Amino acid sequence: MIRYSLALFAGAVSVLAFSPFSLWWMSIVSISILFALLSVSNITNAFRTGYLFGIGMFGFGVSWFFHSVHDYGQAHFAIAILTTIVLTLVFAIFPGLAIWLYSKLLRENSQAITRLCLFVSCWVLIEWVRSWIFTGFPWLLLGHVVIDSPFAGIIPIFGSYGASAVIAIIAVSIIELVRAQSGNAIKGALGLLVLLAILTPLQWITWTTPVGEKSVRASLVQANIPFDMKWDPKRRSEIYKIYVRETFEHSDSKIIVWPETAIPTYYSLVNQDFLQSLKQEINKQDIEILSGVFTYQREADRETLFNSLVTIGGETQFYHKQRLVPFGEYWPMRWLFGHLRGLINIPMSDLSPGEGEPIVMMHGIPVGASICYEAAFGEEINRALPRAQLLANVSNDAWFGDSLAPHQHLQIVRSRALEAGRYMLRATNTGISAIIDPRGTVLVKSDQFIDEVVSGDVRPMQGRTPYIIWGNWGIISIMLGLILLVSRHTIADRLRSR
Repeated sequence: MIRYSLALFAGAVSVLAFSPFSLWWMSIVSISILFALLSVSNITNAFRTGYLFGIGMFGFGVSWFFHSVHDYGQAHFAIAILTTIVLTLVFAIFPGLAIWLYSKLLRENSQAITRLCLFVSCWVLIEWVRSWIFTGFPWLLLGHVVIDSPFAGIIPIFGSYGASAVIAIIAVSIIELVRAQSGNAIKGALGLLVLLAILTPLQWITWTTPVGEKSVRASLVQANIPFDMKWDPKRRSEIYKIYVRETFEHSDSKIIVWPETAIPTYYSLVNQDFLQSLKQEINKQDIEILSGVFTYQREADRETLFNSLVTIGGETQFYHKQRLVPFGEYWPMRWLFGHLRGLINIPMSDLSPGEGEPIVMMHGIPVGASICYEAAFGEEINRALPRAQLLANVSNDAWFGDSLAPHQHLQIVRSRALEAGRYMLRATNTGISAIIDPRGTVLVKSDQFIDEVVSGDVRPMQGRTPYIIWGNWGIISIMLGLILLVSRHTIADRLRSR
C-alpha cells in the first residue's frame, strides 16, 4: 500500500517540473522514486505501480480538461468531472504499459546498465506511442521540461523524446548509484558525470544562421475577446474593430499575427464586406496579417469545414489545420461517442483536417504555420522545415481557462522553436502570446486575460538542426535498437518456451 501511495505521489510531483512551476529537476525526482519502487518490489505488480504514477501525473497535470469541458463546452459539472476522470484513467495506461514492458523484458540478476537501458528505452517508446495512437496526446512529455535545464541542447538533436531519455537516464542512474557497491558506484558516478559534461555544452551550439542582415518587426494581437462575445454574431463587427485598431496602432510592424479564429466566422462571409477593404488599407502601409478564420469547401452535396489561417495583404493564401483536437474539433468513432455531442456544446466541433505543406509566404518569407494543438507534435512542425524561415503558431487558449494548460502550452511551443532553430511567433486570444528565439528563449510575452499587443524584431533563419534531418525517428530508432539489444536473451527465452 505504501508503494502504491508513493507511486501516486511521484506522479503528482512530476507536474511541478512543467510550467508554470518549471522546477525541471522534479522530473528526475519523480522518475527516481518510480524506479526505486520497482527495484524494491522486484518488479511485482509493475503495471499497477506505473498506472498509479500515471494517475498522479495526469490527474494533476491535465486537470485543465475540466475547464475546457465545463467552461468552454458548457457541459454539466458532473459530466465535466466524469469526462476528466475517464481521460485521466485512460492516459495513465501509458506509464503503466511502460513499466509493464520493462518488467516483462527484464531478466533476473540483470546488470545495472541493462536495467538503465531497458527502462529508458521502454519509457521513451511508450511516450512516443502515446503521441500517435488514437490521434495522439503528446502532452506532459518528460522532455518538455528540459527546455529550462542545462541539457536543453539535446532538443535540437533528438527532439523532446531525446530529452525524455536524458531525464530517465539521470533518474535511473541516481538510484542505481545509491544501490551499487562502492567500486561500481565510483565507476557509475564517473560515467554519469562524463555524460552530463557532454550534454551541457550542447546548449551553446548554433545550428541555424540568419537569412540576410535585416530583422523583421512583428506584432501579435491578443485582443482578449470574451467567450460570449466571440460567438455572438451581433458583435462580430465590434471584434473586427478591435483587431483593426490594434493593428494600425502597430503599423511599424511588417508582420501582424491575429490568433486562432480571430475572425469567428467563414472567410467567404466576411471577404467582401470586411477583408477586402482591410487589405487595401494595409497594402498602403506594407503590412501583412496572418489570421485565424473558418473556411469551407463544397463538393457535390457535401460541405467540408476547416479551422484555417489566411494571409491578408499581398497574395491571399490559406493553411487548413491538419491535426485536429478529438472531441473538441471533431468526434472520433461517432458510432460510440456521437450521442455525447448534445452534452457538450463546443462551437465548430465538426471540422475536417486539411492537407498540403504548412507554409504561407509573408513579405517573401516562408512561414511555417500551425494552429493550437499542432504545436504539441514536433513532426507536424518539422513538415515545414527546412524551407520555413519563421514559425507561427496561433491558438485560442481561452478554452483552457485559468489553469496550468496555457503555461504548459507555451513550454511546448518553446521546445518546437529550439528543435527547428527558428523564431516562433505565438499569438493567442487570451494569452500567453510570445515571441520566442531559436534557442527557445521567450524574448517578450503577454500577461493573461488582458488586451495586449506583443511586438519584437525577428530574423528569418536557414539551415537544418539534426532534428530537422531525422525527426523523431532518430531517437526512436536508437531506443528500438537498444531495447532489442538488452532484451534479446529474454525474448529468445520466451520464444523457446512456446
